[in-house]
Amino acid sequence: MADFHLLRPWWLLALIPLLAVLVAAARTRGGAGRWRALVDPELFEALLVPGHGGTRRWPLALAALGGMVLVLALSGPTWQRAPQPLLEGGVSRVLLLDLSPSMGAADLAPSRLARARFELLDLLRGQRDGAVALIAFGAEPFLVSPLTTDARTIAAQVPLLEPALLPVEGPRRTDLALAEAGALLDRAGARHGEVVLLTDALDGPAAALAAARALRAAGHRLSVLALGRPGGAPLPLAEGGLATDAEGAVRLAPFTPEALRSLARVGGGRYLEARADGRDTERLLALGDPSPGEHEQLVARWRDQGPWLLLALLPLAALAFRRGWLLVVAVLVWPAPPARADGWDWLWWRPDQQGARALAAGDAAGAAEYFRDPAWRATALQRAGDPAAALAALAGVPGVEAEYNRGNALARLGRLDEAAAAYRRVLESDPDHADARHNLELVETARERTPPEDADEPGDNGGSGDDDSAAGERSGRESDGPTDAAPAAEDETTPDPNGDEPPASRPDDSPSTRDDGVGDDPESESESESESESESESESESESGAEDGGTGRGAETEAAGAREAADADLGDERARALDAQLRRVPDDPGGLLRERFLLQHLRREGRLP
Repeated sequence: MADFHLLRPWWLLALIPLLAVLVAAARTRGGAGRWRALVDPELFEALLVPGHGGTRRWPLALAALGGMVLVLALSGPTWQRAPQPLLEGGVSRVLLLDLSPSMGAADLAPSRLARARFELLDLLRGQRDGAVALIAFGAEPFLVSPLTTDARTIAAQVPLLEPALLPVEGPRRTDLALAEAGALLDRAGARHGEVVLLTDALDGPAAALAAARALRAAGHRLSVLALGRPGGAPLPLAEGGLATDAEGAVRLAPFTPEALRSLARVGGGRYLEARADGRDTERLLALGDPSPGEHEQLVARWRDQGPWLLLALLPLAALAFRRGWLLVVAVLVWPAPPARADGWDWLWWRPDQQGARALAAGDAAGAAEYFRDPAWRATALQRAGDPAAALAALAGVPGVEAEYNRGNALARLGRLDEAAAAYRRVLESDPDHADARHNLELVETARERTPPEDADEPGDNGGSGDDDSAAGERSGRESDGPTDAAPAAEDETTPDPNGDEPPASRPDDSPSTRDDGVGDDPESESESESESESESESESESESGAEDGGTGRGAETEAAGAREAADADLGDERARALDAQLRRVPDDPGGLLRERFLLQHLRREGRLP
């Protein structure tokens, strides 16, 4: 116990408020203490019932004991150390892939490069701990991915790697690739890194051996995975065909196993030749695993004994149940009923803003209950299908747009004369109001076709009564406003939560022009267009009624067939346009890597910052 100390001694300050609470509780002296302040001291002793006059001290003593044990446990008492292994987060591995033209040789099926991609994927799948990076090289090294623990991100780029991605041509510079790998490990702070080189030959053995020695001196290890066969294979060209020498003989792709074996020996790693069974990558991964002697160390840390002291509080808690002391704790930890976030919207949104959100969500009836602005309220009521309530909401609201919306509501109610008068008042104030002019024309057309009120039967005029009723319904729907300006209104109905003004107060977003209920709904827009077409069709039906017995079915069938043919042609045209646009998209999955390599080359030459 000579090493006894506290890991968190500042918790002892909690004894101060604990002592204050205990002193206050002791001064109350139970229920009798309150009576002493009210009863005369000479009579107090006589009024007490025998056996109940004293104050029981043991609950207070148990509370004090429990509080001190709790504070001591929180302070973290400890007196012994416990050995704890400290492991490094695995080895940091840098993979170097040769993208020289010789990697296209086919002595390894299907090619050296294809086999190298398979080996890379095996290495990435076997990377359990630590970070991994990938560098592709030819005449220069190019970073595909820095050190990362997400090997799957690198694996997604491996199938795209090919010699055509390199922005420069020339002999392979294995020494530069090894130097880039060492710099990458140094920047990451890796003390024991693993470099795996996947190549088929060395063009400059002396420089590569010097780079391997530098890697080993820095604490890193270099292993080589050779790809090729001793006999070699014809060297393919990027544009197709085979490479030839000056005499016209086919050149063979080089394969230098002895030079690569020497490189691995100098780098302190292993030399392996690619195999189809995967044993080569297994040996490389096993070599890269950290051994306990190199990467594991035991760290002696103090063992916190505080949690064991909490066990001493269990008997005290059991005694506290007798008097119901833990009732308050039970109430505090009892799960609260689920709360809905929208019940607190009034803290963050004004009523008009809440209404605009509900209107944008399609709840027009609910939005009408939120809105305080009469123009917005009329908009919601109109969309909810209650034009009478919308008309009442617009009562006394001045302005051209309010008058226009009032005409829309009147038209929906079938009060065409009053609607026409409202549209005329709008045009008197604003002659350029195209929506009001359009709706006025519709209302006037409907009024002309409405049968007189003293007609005995609606069919006296050769079936015009049915057409007039249909026109009246159309005028009620179409008189809501223009279909061209409405789609923009749908996007602007939601208010800005950070705005200072309600959405109805912005002149560019006046709710009065959104009140029509037609333009805001694509179905209503198409309905308005089809109804305009049906008006012209009803006129042609009335003209052909004398010949066809008043039915006009032949014209209606012909017009419907023409519309279907036009829709089919339009659909085919859109499909052809979409196909043409897709054909313009270049099919170049490695384009991003090509641009990245080019930027690295330009920065290396100083042509980019």
